[in-house]
Amino acid sequence: MPTIVREDHDDLNVTLTLNIPTEDYMPKFKAKLKEYSKTANLKGFRKGQVPLPIIRKMFGKNALLEIINEITGKELGDYLEAADFDILGEPLAVKQKDFTLNTKEVKDFTFKFDLGLVPEFEIKGLDNNAFNRHDVTVSDKMVEDDLADALKRLGEQKTVEDAIEAEDVVKVEAVELSGPLPKEDGLTPTFSLTVKDLTEATKALLIGKKKGDTFRYDVTQLEEGKDKAFIERYFLGLNPDAAETVAYNNQFEATITEVTRVVPATLDQEFFDKYFGPGNVTTEAEAKEKMKKNTKLYYDNQADGLLFSEIVDQLKASNQIPLPTDFLARWIEETGKLPEGKTATQEVEGMVEGLRWSMIQNKLAKQYDIKVEQEEIRGFLRAQIVQYFGGQDYGEAMNEVVDTMSKDKQQVNNAYNQILANKLFEELKKVITTNEIAISTDDFEEVLKTERAKNEPAPVQKEEAVVADSAVETVE
Repeated sequence: MPTIVREDHDDLNVTLTLNIPTEDYMPKFKAKLKEYSKTANLKGFRKGQVPLPIIRKMFGKNALLEIINEITGKELGDYLEAADFDILGEPLAVKQKDFTLNTKEVKDFTFKFDLGLVPEFEIKGLDNNAFNRHDVTVSDKMVEDDLADALKRLGEQKTVEDAIEAEDVVKVEAVELSGPLPKEDGLTPTFSLTVKDLTEATKALLIGKKKGDTFRYDVTQLEEGKDKAFIERYFLGLNPDAAETVAYNNQFEATITEVTRVVPATLDQEFFDKYFGPGNVTTEAEAKEKMKKNTKLYYDNQADGLLFSEIVDQLKASNQIPLPTDFLARWIEETGKLPEGKTATQEVEGMVEGLRWSMIQNKLAKQYDIKVEQEEIRGFLRAQIVQYFGGQDYGEAMNEVVDTMSKDKQQVNNAYNQILANKLFEELKKVITTNEIAISTDDFEEVLKTERAKNEPAPVQKEEAVVADSAVETVE
């Protein structure tokens, strides 16, 4: 029977030598040739009557290669499944200069395979370390502002006759000026302005005016940061891409023809039912309490994200696990995973940190007996779709979409990794020590902003950034 001998070069690199005796493959080889002879249709011979020597000459190499590959795959797979070690990437065949596949010469076959190992290590970095967790305080003013915004979102846009306010939309009819008078055959654009988007100088011109009032303005100074093409298209009604250009002055006079405003919804049961769901809230106090709770939950989730990030950073720093980098570089080259313009060494350097974290995460998952089931992955994918549809679950109609997403390996792996991370965080929270830091929402937003800036990738000058696929266990 086939045998496998393990040779350890060090803690990270192993060579397996597989020996396939003649008696293990020859019966299968002969049976395969007989199968070919039954179906072979060669000129000069009746179907199924082609002599075996001719079959062997014509199809022998392919048949023998198929048999050897089948035996090799099974023996390696069984050995690795029973082994007490984890590997990185895949076994790589050691090339044999003198190897020949001769169907006339009966002999034993010997193949060698190099493996890169996940080294044995113990998790460090969780003991004797206190991690910071932000406890965000949601102010009453923030709740008041959120409630006011909610009333506006469910409000109605109406035409008003009173003085213009900062949130209004103003429609105007303008005429191009030549000095203090309208320009003969000048431009007469009609357009709308959102007051809050205007420059401070233009806001000062508009706020307090009413329908029918006029004001003069410089068209290049209506809104901040608008280029010539935008101004011509939206404020002048011209086509900036036209072959012929139109000369115009910057000074215009506009007459206010309409003022529209979002009139907030009434704080009543109809609003409560629309915003919070039927029967969930019946008073203003309950509405504010629910909004405060939801906002607090949002910031708690953000704080947990920062805490988990701090734990991950500590675990990475405390567990500088050695890796078989030479093997990984060879694996990248031989499996065609090397991006254009990169060397194998560069690619390995880019994937080391991700590999180390995957090994730490997998070891912790085993330690805490964390598993991710297929139904959990489907549930996660479904929740993503529901969120995409604004929180609306369309029941059976969504199953087909979930089925399609479940066939996408990348989507499944992303879901698997997110569920695993969430479960791992819940376990880690039980064993770590945390320092609770009280903080306002404004200050916490600054913390989040700083953290995001730290995690932004460095700008790429001449080539696209490449994210290496980590050679770790995934869910099919």
